[in-house]
Amino acid sequence: MFRVPVVVVADEANKYSISVLLGYLIDYLKRERIYDKFRFVLTKWDRATQVITSLGGPHILLVSLLTTQVIQNLRRIVETTEISRRLGGITVAGGPHPSGDPYGTVLKLGFDLAFIGEAEQSLTEFIDKLISVSDHPSVNGVVAIDEVGVEARFDHPRVKDLDQVPPFCEELGLLNPIEIMRGCPHACRYCQVSFMFGAVPRFRSIENTVVYAKILLRRGIRDIRFISPNGFHYEYKRIKASSSSIIELLEVMNREIRSLGGRVYLGTFPSEVRPEYVTDDLLKSIRSLVDNRRINIGAQTGSDRLLKLLHRGHSAEDVLNAISIARKYGFEVDIDYIFGLPGESDEDVTETLNHIERVIKLGGRIHCHVFMPIPGTPFSFAPPGKVPDSARKFISKAIGRGVLWGQWLKQEELASKIALFRDSHIILINYSRAIKVISEERPLLRERFNYFMRNLRNVIIKLQTT
Repeated sequence: MFRVPVVVVADEANKYSISVLLGYLIDYLKRERIYDKFRFVLTKWDRATQVITSLGGPHILLVSLLTTQVIQNLRRIVETTEISRRLGGITVAGGPHPSGDPYGTVLKLGFDLAFIGEAEQSLTEFIDKLISVSDHPSVNGVVAIDEVGVEARFDHPRVKDLDQVPPFCEELGLLNPIEIMRGCPHACRYCQVSFMFGAVPRFRSIENTVVYAKILLRRGIRDIRFISPNGFHYEYKRIKASSSSIIELLEVMNREIRSLGGRVYLGTFPSEVRPEYVTDDLLKSIRSLVDNRRINIGAQTGSDRLLKLLHRGHSAEDVLNAISIARKYGFEVDIDYIFGLPGESDEDVTETLNHIERVIKLGGRIHCHVFMPIPGTPFSFAPPGKVPDSARKFISKAIGRGVLWGQWLKQEELASKIALFRDSHIILINYSRAIKVISEERPLLRERFNYFMRNLRNVIIKLQTT
């Protein structure tokens, strides 16, 4: 029996998002008893074209993309989608970059379909229609190649119950930290989370979290970590929202997981915390319930004016208070700062450097970043970030003192390239910019659409006859 190959690019940078999506998709296929119609093939970007060439027939190429991956792998991505198209493939992209730049993903990167936001339900609906319809299976939450350029359907469904979404794909051996919260109410202007996942958080229940933690233990992973935009903003859905929710989660994890030899980490990557959520009562309660003795706190800047502009929702003083509380209860602290933010003035830089000095005196360690204009954020069209000259000498001295680290030089380069790709219309972001590309490349797009429809029909035929 022919099984339609699904070629999945699963690199280190995108492994969390693709793992969650595959976990949900495979559960759905098994539940609907159509899993045997597909064959999943994992690969990395450097082998993707080789894998596709070896298939020699209809297939689906499934990719999750970060904007930084696009910057670093543009030629390889375009080459892969071109080869896949000519060898009978439907090319599908999702994740942060396609969500922020669906038009560029289709028109410039060569994908047939760009899934927007949370793709679990829209992708499974698309797969279901491949099996049940005979024509173009249009679904919401997708920008697709079309005979006149692109077809856009932005009203994508969101997952209502996080318990219905596996946090990883055990079937394919893609294991990662457990997502316990999706969405963020704060909508910081440089961050994509609220704009991709919404401002209304959803939470995984304690019982469900324990189930997957035990799976990780059985697979030999002792360190249990969580994915959350704010590690201390866990609200168990059946009790009143409060810090007691976090404590209950950790108490159950302590009883169920640490007793089996597992270690529990919260408040450190990938579940960093916001400063205003760090309280005496919470830190006192959790210090014996977690195994990490370091927490990561997002400050981003020491300027209250800039914090308001960023829509952060806390003050510079909140950061200092959080550090004092964390140190009081025996936690080391890493503090994130971003230089080169939109609207940053010389005065803001001075305030940030003074704030950093106060943090260092309190025992904090500095994690230095540079602003990148990520598509899908309110700052998509802002200038690329750069560490100000006035801060470089300070940073060098702090590195020498062992109190600061980071990849700001690499991030400066990436930010500059993102802006270059954007300004040269490789990254498009909105339809008004996409129109120019459509008008200039109409014959090529029509040819691509013809390939898409041919490949789509062949995949549908294979799925419906097996």
